[in-house]
Amino acid sequence: MDNRTVRTREAGEGTSVVYITGYLNSLLGEEVAQVVHEVLDTGRPRVVLNFEGTRLINSIGVSFIIGIVERMTERDGTLAFCSLNRINQELFRLTGVSRHIRAFDSEEEALAFFARSS
Repeated sequence: MDNRTVRTREAGEGTSVVYITGYLNSLLGEEVAQVVHEVLDTGRPRVVLNFEGTRLINSIGVSFIIGIVERMTERDGTLAFCSLNRINQELFRLTGVSRHIRAFDSEEEALAFFARSS
């Protein structure tokens, strides 16, 4: 059974939450990147990546996340992460990704940040 999923929801003016469930590798990473690009194309420049359902991220998954960070920057978007487990927090710290992204303990905190900054 394949338990990899990516789903989105609108969460206020110009903000979307992308929920990532499963092992973030090349297959899931490609799907996440596509979903984020579609969200940006609909004029929603603020995106929260919710990693609550993501236990592990491999190096290819990290490369997709870096690509998303770059795309968000090119499109003047704002990206935040939430609900990262300790392993993934450390992975993003070691790879330098965390220097470019705000990370929050919960989705509510990330959305409150966007609400204050809009």
